[in-house]
Amino acid sequence: MMQSNIRRERPKRPDPPCTICRGTGKIDCRNCFGRGRTNHADLVMLPKGEWPQWCRICGGSGLDYCHRCHGTGEFREPMGFHFATIHRK
Repeated sequence: MMQSNIRRERPKRPDPPCTICRGTGKIDCRNCFGRGRTNHADLVMLPKGEWPQWCRICGGSGLDYCHRCHGTGEFREPMGFHFATIHRK
């Protein structure tokens, strides 16, 4: 067994973090709802004798990149147009 002199630092969470993923950069997959499989996604465990059909979007991990921060974990304002409201009397 070899030991290394390299110190591994944990990545710091951004400050302020993304409001959707809380700074992790990952969210539950939108296709399998975080289960990693597409069959019986509403159940925690598959029924006896049933084999998983792995999700093609996340590759079975159950995770996807956050759509707000694009996986960076940093806070970003929502993108898009903001229309001025007209107050009529």
